Amino acid sequence: MTQTIPVTEARRILLSLVDEINDAYTRVDLTKNGRIKATLVSPEYLDSLEETIYSLKNSLGDIKLSEKELKKGKFLTLEEIKKKYNKK
Repeated sequence: MTQTIPVTEARRILLSLVDEINDAYTRVDLTKNGRIKATLVSPEYLDSLEETIYSLKNSLGDIKLSEKELKKGKFLTLEEIKKKYNKK
């Protein structure tokens, strides 16, 4: 769940805010003059976002290639894969 609070309030409750963000795996948007100026998140949440971005960034080319091959009919069915690799 995301909370939105003014920077002045965040300053007053910073220690408890840090604990809450860490424990609840949440985010807090900080506002100044009614506009969001910064966001506080736990390190684990940030790591998760960065890993997702990295994975998507490095997989996009493969995904696009797969879509093109699928449209051209260049794929194997599950049954074809089973036959090919289940050599008994």
